[in-house]
Amino acid sequence: MPTLTLPLLDGERWWGGAVADGRNMPFPDGYSFDLRDVMANQGMPLLVSSRGRWVHSTRTFTFTIGSGVLTATPHESDAVISHGEGFGDLRGAYRDAMREHYPATGTMPDELLFSAPQYNLWIETVFEPSQDKVLAYAERLVAEGFPPGVIMIDDRWSVDYGDWTFHPGRFPDPKGMIARLHELGFKVMLWLVPYVTPDSPTARRLNDAGLLVRESESHEHAFGGRMKVGWWWNGWSAALDLLNPDTTAWLNTHLTMLRDELGVDGFKFDGGDAPWWRQLGCADPEAYTHAWNRFGLGWPLNEFRDSWRAAGLPLAQRQQDKYHQWEGQFGLESLIPNALAQAVTGHAFTCPDMIGGGEFRFVPSEDGEGFDPELFVRYAQVAALFPMMQFSAAPWRVLHDPAHLDAVRKAALLHARFAPEILALATESARTGDPVQRPLEWAHPGQGYADVHDQFMLGDDLMVAPVVTKGATSRPVAIPPGAWRADDGTAYEGPAVVEIDAPLTRLPWFRRA
Repeated sequence: MPTLTLPLLDGERWWGGAVADGRNMPFPDGYSFDLRDVMANQGMPLLVSSRGRWVHSTRTFTFTIGSGVLTATPHESDAVISHGEGFGDLRGAYRDAMREHYPATGTMPDELLFSAPQYNLWIETVFEPSQDKVLAYAERLVAEGFPPGVIMIDDRWSVDYGDWTFHPGRFPDPKGMIARLHELGFKVMLWLVPYVTPDSPTARRLNDAGLLVRESESHEHAFGGRMKVGWWWNGWSAALDLLNPDTTAWLNTHLTMLRDELGVDGFKFDGGDAPWWRQLGCADPEAYTHAWNRFGLGWPLNEFRDSWRAAGLPLAQRQQDKYHQWEGQFGLESLIPNALAQAVTGHAFTCPDMIGGGEFRFVPSEDGEGFDPELFVRYAQVAALFPMMQFSAAPWRVLHDPAHLDAVRKAALLHARFAPEILALATESARTGDPVQRPLEWAHPGQGYADVHDQFMLGDDLMVAPVVTKGATSRPVAIPPGAWRADDGTAYEGPAVVEIDAPLTRLPWFRRA
């Protein structure tokens, strides 16, 4: 297998690969990464540089940056690895790589994903969602002054995995429930995965029809054969054979029935991680992840947490679940670096994790142990001017200080206030492929902003500088060249680094004058 070797240019910095590795971008000298380890989030076999160069492979590869060279070695013999150069800067490298390999489709996900906050029931219901809980959450959102948006009913709304019908005990009238949610101004998404409870009537029927991954690598659809079973985060399951068009046709029929008969608007396409398909022994595990992503294209109201080679596609891409903590790979400080990694690898329609962290283990006890209200407020502020923002834990339940609750409500309303601008950027992104959210290096190349990890641009004229440090009431902000006006009306002239007051009630943002 050929190894691509590129001597590094003077001052050249590189981004790309695994979105969850964003805190390490641009990559330091001596860095190495195997793209088979995309860490349950978006992955792209693409690297882009601040000096207008890109590297791309059709399959996974390992890359190393050190000793003055970049090397990229594919893992499969049929991989085609290529590179381009002479495109000036990070923006130029990105645009040429997208034009060459992932041209814009001209379409975008459902507008409501951008124009209002999203609300996922995961933290509030965990594995026991019910009709009463869903309606109570939605009614309370409206009563508390939060703008209605997309509401997502998460894991275990169905009888079994693969049997995508509402549990009759917990959801006695799903059609009526969805109609009421529509009356309140919500659109409704349902969670699903490409997995099937193995000891279930659905699994037996699908196996007999040849629609599941089987012990044999053969894709013959003769009667019989033993389904493959593997472990994922919720237990043991069989897997849909997503490379079989009969399988995707079967699933699409069921989802269409949920839309036409009950009024469901869209779906959260969870799971599909390449390591899952790898443990089942599939010859090309990333191909199944890619097939899962492309299946979602039929549903404009969608969400994906894991993808492979999905750059340029109209898919809402959420970051992997985070813990309720400030620092580290799964903390608040990772949200902006990961979003910038999404941006420069072709994922324009991005969402941070659920506000406060999507890991259900953070749900506070009655005495509030393990919960940090300051973190929850700052999390909401970080998310407020992302292309999308998503709640899960009910703010009125976890925040007992009215001032904290009001700060979070204001973050949600700020997102709604900026909706026309965010939608305009998303529409333009669908046409051009440029990211909505951008690193400062994108808008101001070669001026020392490559390592700015805690600020971002929304388009080229709005800069956001949230607080991501516990206890901080101010923060340094890099002001790019030109005239800027802050959210409090203060004028600044760049380039400069200024200390900005940022009490818990403030999210600093700056408009190019």
